[in-house]
Amino acid sequence: MKCRPLEPRMKLYDEVHRLRNLGLSYNQIIKMIQENYNERIWKSHISCWLRDVHNPYGNILITFEDIKPSKELAFIISDVAGDGTTRIIEKKYDYTIRLTSKDLEHVMEFARCLEVVTGSKPYIGKQKNGLYVVEGYSKTLYELLKKPLDIDRLRYYIEYSVETIVAFLRAFFDSEGCVEKNGNILVYNTDLRILNYVKELLLKLKIEVTGPHLGIKKGAPIYNRKRERHIIGRKMNIISIFE
Repeated sequence: MKCRPLEPRMKLYDEVHRLRNLGLSYNQIIKMIQENYNERIWKSHISCWLRDVHNPYGNILITFEDIKPSKELAFIISDVAGDGTTRIIEKKYDYTIRLTSKDLEHVMEFARCLEVVTGSKPYIGKQKNGLYVVEGYSKTLYELLKKPLDIDRLRYYIEYSVETIVAFLRAFFDSEGCVEKNGNILVYNTDLRILNYVKELLLKLKIEVTGPHLGIKKGAPIYNRKRERHIIGRKMNIISIFE
């Protein structure tokens, strides 16, 4: 079944559930949908809809009025702000918030936060390259978080309380930070605007910060020991926290 606009998919989804509740078999449902709507669907689609693996209502389950400041939302925003970890894809009326990471604990927390905010269970899986992946579906959340991030718009959700600020910073440092042998904590990001905002939040919490400093110049060679070759680096900025 080709990807249809959201409203027709919702209509077919409701009709499949109605017919199933009447006791019709999969083949009978397919025949009724063909006769009444001139649409061809497959058993696999019916199965996914009835088991709630896919649900077109996931795209509109929440509205902007439903989105309230919370630790979970701040965590999600932070992962979207993290460079190279979260992708939001708008394609054929599907609005997907996606995170890939080797850190299963972080992935599971991201999935939990998505379920709390959107009200629907996200997809969790593992790719062939060994990375874990989690995907949530919500047009409303997509509109709020699509890149480039509107920091001024998101401030309300991030800075709502000390708890939301801490949740944002926790997620950001989980994905972008590291600890040096001397105890200094560093956080890297290619987006200087995001990094300056992280510094601003740290200062709000009375945490001493230096930087941002330019860590790797754009186009500078970086030695990749695993592959035994040089790669070309992106422009990378760093802020430091002293314990």
